[in-house]
Amino acid sequence: MKDIKHYINGQYVGSASGKLFDNVNPAKAALRGPWGKMTLEERTRILHKVDDGVNARSDEFLEAECLDTGKPKSMASHIDIPRGAANFKVFADMIKNVPTESFEMPTPDGTGPLNYAIRRPKGVIGVISPWNLPLLLMTWKVGPALACGNTVVVKPSEETPTTTALLGEVMKEAGVPDGVYNVVQGFGGDSAGAFLTEHPQVDGFTFIGEVIMKAAAKGIRDISLELGGKNAGLVFANFDMDKAIEGTMRSAFANCGQVCLDTERVYVERSIFDEFVGRLKKAAEGLMIGPPDDAEANLGPLVSLKHKKKSFPITRKPWMTALPLLPVVVFRKCRKILLAGPGWSPRSGPLCRKIPQ
Repeated sequence: MKDIKHYINGQYVGSASGKLFDNVNPAKAALRGPWGKMTLEERTRILHKVDDGVNARSDEFLEAECLDTGKPKSMASHIDIPRGAANFKVFADMIKNVPTESFEMPTPDGTGPLNYAIRRPKGVIGVISPWNLPLLLMTWKVGPALACGNTVVVKPSEETPTTTALLGEVMKEAGVPDGVYNVVQGFGGDSAGAFLTEHPQVDGFTFIGEVIMKAAAKGIRDISLELGGKNAGLVFANFDMDKAIEGTMRSAFANCGQVCLDTERVYVERSIFDEFVGRLKKAAEGLMIGPPDDAEANLGPLVSLKHKKKSFPITRKPWMTALPLLPVVVFRKCRKILLAGPGWSPRSGPLCRKIPQ
């Protein structure tokens, strides 16, 4: 490592104490270390070990995820943890089969040069992950980044920091070199999130929204955006009614509706409107709210007090309370969730835990 000295009075000199301090970007340094020298086969083998490591400690990850989010373990044990682990193996296997391209180019002299593509890691990837599916959506970004040979700096949501930090232990055990997987905890604006997106040595980003686009514009850096939409459900008269009810309940209420793919409104063909609304109302009344360990619960609280304060006023809107039948019933049901549910203390900060009364 090169020593950077003082430049005083025309000369480079050391300090009077003789002490030095390191000025290292570990994520950049890792690209030049063992990780950057690994073959694709070696790298993907390590990612398979990460998958195995998460599954081997699934109970720890499940406990941490539910402690942060409050979601039922019945859901997280079947979706969040196993799919969060599988992202490493899936993308490791996928990258082995990604082809490159080559083109023959005829020339007047008949030499016919061959143009071909070579894939190289992008560099340091900034990953900002959301709070609704913390492990799953974080590894959905980290998995392909590492499979391609990049290093990552992850900033999890301040609401759900635990599984991202715990994953560092699994990375270490699996043989991921130091500096390849890095986690910085903090908030968004004027904190860790902003510092990460503005850092000139971060080569690409993955998250949501125009703030990231603006930050990436400086230096023309690559971005991968996760843009959830305002999703509508369509129910026609020739649909299977049982499946329509089942699918709408799942798409509207999964994870308390805290999913970017969730159904936010439903358009129903007039001839079956009354039947559909009545049956959906009855199904919504059967939803069970409870703590993570309640095997019968299929709804937990919203993720935080801040989110509750943002969401609850929507149910007070005149156009909402005036709607007939289904919306009123459904939102009354949701109102319990928005209040954090009976027997629960809503969270007031990122490291507070839900405490049964």
